[in-house]
Amino acid sequence: MLALHALNDSCTPYTTCIELLYEEYQRPLLAYLTRLVSDREAAEDLCQETFIKALRNWHQRDASASVAAWLYRIATNTAYDFLRRRRRIRFTPLLDLEPPPSGSHSMESRLDEGEPVQRALAQLPAMYRLPLVMHSCEGHSTQEIAEAMGVSNSAIKTRLFRARERFREAYQNC
Repeated sequence: MLALHALNDSCTPYTTCIELLYEEYQRPLLAYLTRLVSDREAAEDLCQETFIKALRNWHQRDASASVAAWLYRIATNTAYDFLRRRRRIRFTPLLDLEPPPSGSHSMESRLDEGEPVQRALAQLPAMYRLPLVMHSCEGHSTQEIAEAMGVSNSAIKTRLFRARERFREAYQNC
């Protein structure tokens, strides 16, 4: 939390602010972006892009607003842009034609256990998926999520309620 207090007290010099910002938020933003785009490498690129945008626009931020909300808003918009581009350009994945031998307990088979959760999350519209991930996985308050998404706190509470219902349905069908 030291970094957060320093950022809110008008950091000087400028590079110290950016370093503190990066140290405090790089890991949680990377985890958030990974959940949003379901691709670790792309999330790493998007995280770097988020900090570059924050660096370039540091002078335009509202000093009275939450730095975390501002960063998550940049990250969310950056992820949306990426997902829009990816939707326009469809790649055909190279799949193994032969399934792995049954009965093996490889790392890959254990990773597949989380696949129903990912599939259920992927079925949710972004307006529900984002608050659910930010609240349930990242531990952000509804107020922080509202600020990051640019909507009211009550809208986030409603979206969380609906997201939980839709996730439960989607998960049961996976």
